[in-house]
Amino acid sequence: MKSMVFYLLAKAYQSVVFIRNYFYDIGLLASVQVNQPSICVGNLSIGGTGKTPMVEKLITMFKAQCSIAVVTRGYKRESTGMIIADKKHGVKDLGDEPFQIWKKFQSDIALIIDANRTRAVNYIYQKHPNCLILFDDAFQHRKIRATVNLLLTTFGNPFFKDDYLPKGSLRDHKNQTARADFLLITKCPQSLTLIDAERFKSELKTPFDQVYFCSLQYEEIRPENLEELCSYQKNELALATGLASTEELEAYLNGMNLNYTLLKFPDHHNYTVKDLETLNTFKCVLTTEKDEVKLSNLKTKMQVIKVAHHFLFNQESEFFEKISAKLNVNLTQ
Repeated sequence: MKSMVFYLLAKAYQSVVFIRNYFYDIGLLASVQVNQPSICVGNLSIGGTGKTPMVEKLITMFKAQCSIAVVTRGYKRESTGMIIADKKHGVKDLGDEPFQIWKKFQSDIALIIDANRTRAVNYIYQKHPNCLILFDDAFQHRKIRATVNLLLTTFGNPFFKDDYLPKGSLRDHKNQTARADFLLITKCPQSLTLIDAERFKSELKTPFDQVYFCSLQYEEIRPENLEELCSYQKNELALATGLASTEELEAYLNGMNLNYTLLKFPDHHNYTVKDLETLNTFKCVLTTEKDEVKLSNLKTKMQVIKVAHHFLFNQESEFFEKISAKLNVNLTQ
């Protein structure tokens, strides 16, 4: 009975997002082309594809070539309205992932936090008229149209094998893949072969000219730190995360034969006093950059696991060249 209810709700959701997109397609709902070079990073699902690390990857790729403005809604922030990030703002003002980006790249970017992307873009037109705009998680926000759309989907749960909410994790219609200029398959096994990649591409219902495969690459833990981590018992070492998916991180840590207790919180979790009390009972806490920004009051030792996207088959340079050509403009500082 429950599965039938989920099936019917998923079908209803599918119909709603289809109609919504159709209204944009025929012009019944207004959509405006961004008149500065822009890249939208998004997905069809509710999370877990690695959008924020991809935004960071793009910043790293383009920061030497041009000025950059990043637009993001700041999910679960405690502030409202539009915020132009500066040094006085903390994680509660910006949200966990925007604050993570700001900590890393504040000297390289302008960061605008606003659920109203149109308002954010108008601000950029006035204050940063020659920059590249990066939209974090805006594929489904069709009021604006970016120059380039990057669509992310995971190797383990690609959109064509997924179902619509609430039965699955899809929040947008599968036919929207047609709007993507590049399809990025994320969280691939590092051992993925070209034969495996071609087999995967053959399963795509929509033909894509540009398909790239990426794996998550975790920053190597220093030998002296790893030796200490390996000495802990399970009740002494915790992995605390507020991620949509922890499978890849767990596999990475398990590959180092670490004994730890997994404390898995909801995505974008805001840690409470009680959570911190629990974490402080451990000698050391493993966590992510996304969670670190919300654990500043943690008293026990903390080891942050950093991660980035790695393009497989030596295709990063090709990707950069093709996306630059697609932007088709001269970007200036």
